[in-house]
Amino acid sequence: MRDNDAFPRICAHRGLSKACPENTLPAFGAAIGVGAHEIEFDVRLSRDDVAVVCHDERVDRTADAPGAISEMEWAELSRLDFGARYGEVWRGVRVPRVEEVLDLAGGRVGINVHIKDPGNDSRLVRLVANEVRRRQLVESAYLAGATEAVLSACVEVAPEIPRACLVSQNGPREQIRVAIKYGCARIQFRRAATREHFHEAHDAGLVCNLFYSDDFEEACEFGRDGVDVILTNCAHQLIHARDRCHTA
Repeated sequence: MRDNDAFPRICAHRGLSKACPENTLPAFGAAIGVGAHEIEFDVRLSRDDVAVVCHDERVDRTADAPGAISEMEWAELSRLDFGARYGEVWRGVRVPRVEEVLDLAGGRVGINVHIKDPGNDSRLVRLVANEVRRRQLVESAYLAGATEAVLSACVEVAPEIPRACLVSQNGPREQIRVAIKYGCARIQFRRAATREHFHEAHDAGLVCNLFYSDDFEEACEFGRDGVDVILTNCAHQLIHARDRCHTA
């Protein structure tokens, strides 16, 4: 998965979130533009069953008004300003639906979809999986879950779409066990994981993601230890440093 032995592939965490409003189309477009290998984003279900791209249960931190996504309809969510808190230049940026992000990214970059909750009768997993299939992105997208309920729903509803295990991230060996249990293609470790854990995961056939690093030298060290994909908030800076290093 790595371009070379010293540096992992780059996954833009919530898009180019160091420079743009997180989980928005400008953030994803910027990440693609600077050459990220993958983008990562979070999906939640609105009250009227729209797959909304947002990390938090509530929009209070990122939008110009409060509210829980599960209690709001898309018409209301689509009117909120998700850019104003980041500065005047971003005023008017809206929250995207999952379809918009897939349309932007499909065929251009890998897609790491973090499903926060499966929804009643796995409703959110079904919605996301159907949109991935409709765009023929099964080979370039994968569904990530931090709960066994999400992974179980993914196995049942979309067995052909690769899965990433985020369950038990505070216990890397337990996380590997869960990843194997649900037939995951990937595992997304936290920074407490070690070279031994990466090698153990590789032995089980798992691609190793790591959340996260925003420092070039640190990312290089993680790559040498066996990390395949590094999540970062500043893909542009890591890519610039990597390219500068390669041409030096």
